[in-house]
Amino acid sequence: MDCSSKNKTLVLLSEQLLRPDNEIIAFRKHQPLTISDFKKLITIIVSKIRKYPEKNWVLFMDDSFNFVAGLFALLYSGKHPLLLNPYHKELQHHYQAILTDNDIANIHLSTKLPIINIYQSQPEKKISQINLEFKQTSLTLFTSGSTGLPKPIEKSISQLEDEIAILIDNLGTLTNDLFIASVSHEHMYGLTFKIMLSLSCKIPFVCETILYQEQLATYQSKKIIYITTPSIIKNLDNKLPIIKCTEVFSSGGEMSFENAQFCLQNFNVLPCEIYGSSETGIIARRKQKSLNTPWELFYPIQIKSTSNHQPLLISPLLQQPELLNDKLQKIDDTRFYLKGRMDKIVKIAEQRLSLTFIEKQINKLAVVEQVVVIPLEQNNRTILGAIIKIDQTQGKEIEKLNHLKLTQYFRHLLKDTLSLVEIPKKWRFIENFPKNSQGKCTYTDLKALFDATDKI
Repeated sequence: MDCSSKNKTLVLLSEQLLRPDNEIIAFRKHQPLTISDFKKLITIIVSKIRKYPEKNWVLFMDDSFNFVAGLFALLYSGKHPLLLNPYHKELQHHYQAILTDNDIANIHLSTKLPIINIYQSQPEKKISQINLEFKQTSLTLFTSGSTGLPKPIEKSISQLEDEIAILIDNLGTLTNDLFIASVSHEHMYGLTFKIMLSLSCKIPFVCETILYQEQLATYQSKKIIYITTPSIIKNLDNKLPIIKCTEVFSSGGEMSFENAQFCLQNFNVLPCEIYGSSETGIIARRKQKSLNTPWELFYPIQIKSTSNHQPLLISPLLQQPELLNDKLQKIDDTRFYLKGRMDKIVKIAEQRLSLTFIEKQINKLAVVEQVVVIPLEQNNRTILGAIIKIDQTQGKEIEKLNHLKLTQYFRHLLKDTLSLVEIPKKWRFIENFPKNSQGKCTYTDLKALFDATDKI
């Protein structure tokens, strides 16, 4: 699919600098930033990075306008952008240099890598004009890392543009004045809905991450599309005045019918929930007007059933069909219900263990509100670690137990339902699960709970 021929109203990424200089591309602290400002910043960044031979660059920006300018500068310079957090030490082998707008000089890098801060060091006095053609035509994103370390996914610019064409063909012409997001531009969801959709439709975005209703209310005079997650919607305060949004997009986790109605109460619109992933891009959407509202595929995406009942995704955004790790109940060719994840399988002591099954057994315990079980490496072997949030209404009698007694208590409760190899070897008991800007609980953050102390 060719984005430019599919929808003539959309602007290709490579054609953004051909827009009139006075067009507003973004707002920072309510102040407009124009295409002219955009060109100037790109030119400055190109002049900063041109003398470095390194190919693979981390693009790590707090500010979304800086992020887009940095992305363009890297593409124009023939550098490969990687959208990741350099604080993840496990990912440092993927890149050779860092482009940023914040002070990360003190992070513990394994080698001395170039770190270019766009606000530090002056650019060359003589800055040449940019050749308006991308020398690099792809970038690398990383999965959220919910079930393991984040994995790299390469995306071509044309793939990103095709995704926007599918969105607009299915959603229709957008009538908002502003895109505002609580999610990061570094991940696929934020990149697609805050950055690519905004640029392609020539509708400005807000540079800052907007997490709270009080922040969002300051843009009430504009027609807003808010890009957020179920965890943000769940924690809205309905004592605050209603904020009328043109549209609310939500992705990154399951949303209950009650929370969809809660969004309607607070933002005057039902959330348009997006089903997809970093690997696949968008797949389907729904608005929960009633209980058991099914998901509807974005046209022309298809899902076929395989002999082992694992759904097969056929999408123009993929080079080849891809198996999905979700259980689906099809209604017809375009609508379906999501019925949970396929089993998470790990191999320990020559046995294939289902983390999904183990979590279900632990969740059956009355004192458990939520549990996540993850694989850990210890002395060159794999063991299981359990992170448990105890139900405060049920767990009064165990609150005073120390860590050792608490682990013994849970092991005793599970000895009749789990085998010795299935019972986790390490345990953590927490008040709340750590969430990233996408509203997701990542493997890296969960693993850090075990790295932090020497408890059992």
